[in-house]
Amino acid sequence: MPATILCVHEDAALARVHRETLETEGYAVLCARDGRQAFEILRAHHLDFVVLDSYLPRQDGFEILAEMRTLEAHHATPVLLLSDGDVTDELSQRAMSLSAIGIESAPMSPARLIERVNSCAKEAAPSVELEGGAAKAALVGAEIPERGDLQSIPIPELLHGLRKSRCTGVLSIKHGKRKKAIELRDGWPVSVKSNLISECLGAYLVRVGRVSQEIFDESVVRMRAGEGLQGEILVAMDVLDEQAMVEALQEHALDKFFEIFGWRRGEYVIRSKAHVQRGSTLGLEGHPARLVIEGIRRTFPLKQIDRYFAAHHSDYVVPIGLDESEAGEIGLSDDERAFVAKLDGSMRVGVVLDEPEWVRRIVFGLITIEMLCVNGDAVNAEDARAHAAAFARDAMGGPSGEDESIRAELAELANRMRNRDHYGVLDVPSTATDEEVRIAFACLSKRTHPDRFHGASHSVRQLAEQVFARVVEAEAAISTVERREAYGRELALGVREDAVEEEGRRALQAETEFQKGEAKMAARDYEGALLNFGRAMENFPSEGEYRSHYGWCLYLCHPENDVMLGEALEHCREGVKLAKDREKPYLLLGRLYKAMGKAVAAKKMFSRAVQIKPQCVEAMRELRIMNMRRDKDKSIATTLATSLGKGVMKRVFRR
Repeated sequence: MPATILCVHEDAALARVHRETLETEGYAVLCARDGRQAFEILRAHHLDFVVLDSYLPRQDGFEILAEMRTLEAHHATPVLLLSDGDVTDELSQRAMSLSAIGIESAPMSPARLIERVNSCAKEAAPSVELEGGAAKAALVGAEIPERGDLQSIPIPELLHGLRKSRCTGVLSIKHGKRKKAIELRDGWPVSVKSNLISECLGAYLVRVGRVSQEIFDESVVRMRAGEGLQGEILVAMDVLDEQAMVEALQEHALDKFFEIFGWRRGEYVIRSKAHVQRGSTLGLEGHPARLVIEGIRRTFPLKQIDRYFAAHHSDYVVPIGLDESEAGEIGLSDDERAFVAKLDGSMRVGVVLDEPEWVRRIVFGLITIEMLCVNGDAVNAEDARAHAAAFARDAMGGPSGEDESIRAELAELANRMRNRDHYGVLDVPSTATDEEVRIAFACLSKRTHPDRFHGASHSVRQLAEQVFARVVEAEAAISTVERREAYGRELALGVREDAVEEEGRRALQAETEFQKGEAKMAARDYEGALLNFGRAMENFPSEGEYRSHYGWCLYLCHPENDVMLGEALEHCREGVKLAKDREKPYLLLGRLYKAMGKAVAAKKMFSRAVQIKPQCVEAMRELRIMNMRRDKDKSIATTLATSLGKGVMKRVFRR
């Protein structure tokens, strides 16, 4: 088991940075924002290390440490204190008198934090099994074993744990004869594959009444004859149009995915860096937290939920610190938001057992994704209500916008932040109060969190990470009066870091040129678009989408030039190699093959684009057109053959 670290910070942004830094090193991390929350965790958990802010509300860090040393279980736990200002001799002596391992200036660099923790933290002792054998509903920062069984780690917490560890690979699950494989990218489920014939697309469409059994049988015959994928065939048969097929593919993938939440037993294996071949795409828009909540709503066994609540009947349901970037992705109903908003830390878990089924399911789901917790003691009602109200408000947001508008918004934000100081980054005046800084940070963190750009290109994701880090850095520097004063002294001395590093500036320049190129190509200004795509490619040569658009635009500029066609083909092929997880490079390469008369190769590229993103209507339309032309050619060939046959017979009988 990994060592468990407690980070006690009033500053939520700094706590998040420390948590993510330590989790990447394999540690289990718990966070508290004040002394009260810290002691709740201290009483409930074995801890191997504590990072403690010396300036906290109600009690400062030294008072908390002094009280902590009176607890037998934590008499010798390593504690590192953090100080916002300079570390004076007086502070060092106070820290030593309380047996702290040291005191450091905040904020610490990630490398320094890891160095201090690694020097003291040990492997944690095995966790104690819960009363009645009930599975714990949330692995709080714990590392997921590569192999295991679903009785020890049920599907919801398995997926949540893989999300927290940002797993990239394949989760293979076996339940009797049923097997499923789920591909994850940075912890996000992106596709699912089943070994059950009853879960194929056609069978699903028959089951939900969208397709008749006769149509299904005909599509199977045509599929076995090599005419394409079942979805393509159904579109070609005019059973469903492109948009309806896109919706059906997405619903089918989710249906296969949510079915596993009903599995109470089984084994799983995690294969790092592996891929699922020809799986059903879940789509990059489905946030893992939302998928876990929905799976618990739909198919997770209610008896298992009730057993967990029964094992904790005397504990309290408590809203805890929320990650605002995820809160808006969960998709709660009005009734669910209203229930969560009422939680004040005084409701016992046993009371939840008497609530309707939908309440029990949503409470269990929020515990699983660590937005609620169960505590042995009631908590401060005012604090709990503030958390619950904030959560209910943030959860109304839902997923943000379309890809292109989000990319444009990010580029605009990055441009605005360039070469600005911390006040300029948060867009607040130098006279701003703590509350004004907090509000500005909350708004910007929602807009720039990298999870919003999970489905975007590599350059956009990298830019998002750098912009978000810049926002976190700015908030950490000016969140309090003392920090603003210290920052003012830095500015007076001329000590100012660049807003974006060189690589970030190049990524921003590349994305800006790319967006200009897209606008010009839409206006049929192919020459101008080619220049913009070329500049984007120069600034960020490893981005596949830039190369693919450059290649396609090169062909549009010189459609009759074989030399240019060859160069365009090389760029498009290279774009596919660099961006294998994006549908646009496959779509553009398919169009190029189509223009060259290579229908088979073009069809493969369009099919791959649809597999990656079922919402790619352009690729679906291309497949439909190609199938219509093929059917027309077959019809003409059949008519011609029939006519020729009749002519031959006439000549024979004439003789």
